[in-house]
This record gives sequence, structure tokens and C-alpha cells, in this order.
Amino acid sequence: MASAIVEEKDEPPEEKEPPEAKMGQVADAPPCAWPPAVAERYERLEKLGQGMFGDVYKARDRRRSGQLVAVKRLSGRTDDRFVHTGPLDFARQAMSLAACRGYPHVVRLVATYADASSRGDGDSFVVTKYAGPMNLRKYMMERRAQSQPFLEGEVRRAMRQLLSGAKHVHKAGIVHRDLVPENVIVDQRRRSAKMVYKIGGFGMSESAAAREGRGDDSALLASFGPYRAPEAFLGSRDYDGRVDTWALGCIMAELLVGDGKPFFYAELESEVFVKMQRVVGTKGITEWPGLQRLVGTRERELAQAAVRREQASGGYTSCLGKLFPAEKLSEAGFEVLSGLLEANPERRLTAAAALRKPWFRRQSRFFGGCCVVP
Repeated sequence: MASAIVEEKDEPPEEKEPPEAKMGQVADAPPCAWPPAVAERYERLEKLGQGMFGDVYKARDRRRSGQLVAVKRLSGRTDDRFVHTGPLDFARQAMSLAACRGYPHVVRLVATYADASSRGDGDSFVVTKYAGPMNLRKYMMERRAQSQPFLEGEVRRAMRQLLSGAKHVHKAGIVHRDLVPENVIVDQRRRSAKMVYKIGGFGMSESAAAREGRGDDSALLASFGPYRAPEAFLGSRDYDGRVDTWALGCIMAELLVGDGKPFFYAELESEVFVKMQRVVGTKGITEWPGLQRLVGTRERELAQAAVRREQASGGYTSCLGKLFPAEKLSEAGFEVLSGLLEANPERRLTAAAALRKPWFRRQSRFFGGCCVVP
């Protein structure tokens, strides 16, 4: 039997999407059956995508005048497609979304359901307001296929929204730990045609309090390599929201390059770390005080950390400026990019600090003069 754990109060009906808007549909195996409590309330529409923990469908809320939602099923069992999601993983994701509720650049939690299977392997469900038809990865691929590179102004608007979302997530005491293009939802406003970006995919998120109590960061260490911060590569457990701003710096660089690949893409994890050092330099890593504190980590990771520390002493000098010359990115834009891709986490920009940079200020003229509007 499924029961709702969290549900928001009724809201005004959301504008219904026209039938022809089918972007982001993913063809796959026949959908798994939803438990009665979910199936009776939500009319399943097209599939939006799937990750390692389950699949996501667009649906209509029958109780709220057809409001569009996204229903994410978290698999209660391990099979050929999905990794098992236990009650603690489900609760962590639901609590993270609840803590971030109400901010425009984070997907909005509507309800959660747990299917109480007699075998103890029931699925769980996270329902959020429908945020858009595709993720940022698909949007970048479509732009590339249409030979439409991202202009600096577009990148600035995207990064302003993503950093604003990350700022709110961190203010709520949550570290996302998996900010990759697949976990950014993209939609287009019908009236202004401007793109809207929202952070989703909180499957690896965790509060600082929970992490301190559990002391297990295996999820972070297993996160997708090309977006993993240097301190995570080195096996450090001494990290904060700046692992997220590093990932956003990777996304910013990826938008600017526009070749369809992660900025630090490589076939092997070890190659990702080496490529990262060659681009941003090794000075930030070697000067990071936390490097000495890694001696206290578990033996299993000590050897790996030692090898990577030795790699870090190779003395690479940053070539980020050569990859993003003035004709590709303005000086103000480069200040943000280099601040996000700072290898020393203690000097890396937080989301709040990045948003205060001049790149995010717009010029406004009135009374014959000019003022800067943050």
C-alpha cells in the first residue's frame, strides 16, 4: 500500500501545455506499474528520462485541475536498469527537496509516496512540479545539432539562474553533490521566449548535519568524474557547497566551448584528474591546507590519494586563460569562470560570492546617466 508522506497545499492551476509539446521524450522498455495511490491521482504522460535510480514521467494531477507534474520512481530493487534505492536514500532526497522548497530555480516538491511492499522492496516516488521538457544535456546537444552556439549573454543568464539556485540550496544547509547537465531542467517561457533553468536530481544530496553524523561520502566519491571537484578526487571528506560551484564552473565552460562533451572529459577517471590539473594548474591543489589533512583518511583511499598528490606536484601551470581568450569570453566572465574552477577549495567562489561579481550586473540608463543594477 502506498501512502503520501509530503504534500503541498493546493495552488492555482498551472497553464496546461499544448499537445504538440513532446520534447525530451525518451523511448524505453514498457513502464513499470505505479501503485494505486500514485496511479489514481496522476495520469501518466510521456517519459522524460531515467537515471541510475529510476525513471521520470510527465503526468497530470487529477486533483489540481490537470496541473503538470514530474513523477520520479525510485526503484526498490536492483535490476539490469536501476540501482536499488533504500528508505534512507529516499528520505534524504525528499528532505533535501523539502528544505529547498519555494525557490524559483530549484524544482518544487509536491508530494512523496512510499510503496510498502510486503517483501520490503517497494518503489518510492518523488513528485515535483513539471519544470520543463528536457535536461541541459539534451538542450546542449540540440543546440549543437542546429549549429547554434551559446553566446556569452546566454551563458551569463543560465549561470545566474543556476548559481542562484545553488545559493539557496546551500543556504538551506544542503550540498547537492551531483550538479551535472543531466540534473538541470530547461524550459522556455512562452511569452518572453527566455530559457528557464532549474536544479533537480537530488539523489546524492545531503545535509551537512547528516554527513557529519554518518561520515560516509561514498556517494560523492562515486559521482560523475568530469564534474567532480579536486578535493573529491583526492578522497577528502572536508568539503562544503564549493564542490557544487566547481561543478557549475565545469558546466559554464562546457556551455562556452559547445562541443557536446564535458569540459574535463576523458576515458578514464585518472585521466580526468590529470586533464583537470593541466587546465587549471596544480598550484591551487598543492597550496590547499586540506591536502595535509588527508593523512587521516581510510587506508583503502590513502594509496590512491598519495598517487594523486604526487601527480599534483608535477607543476602544471593553468592554461585556462588561453582556452578562453577575450574574443571568446569577456574579462568579467573569465573572472567568474576562473573563480569557480579554482583548484583550492578555500579560494574557490561560493555561489553567493560569484553572483556579486561584475559579470552579473546589468547596465541601466535613466535620467541621462548610467547606473549598475545587481
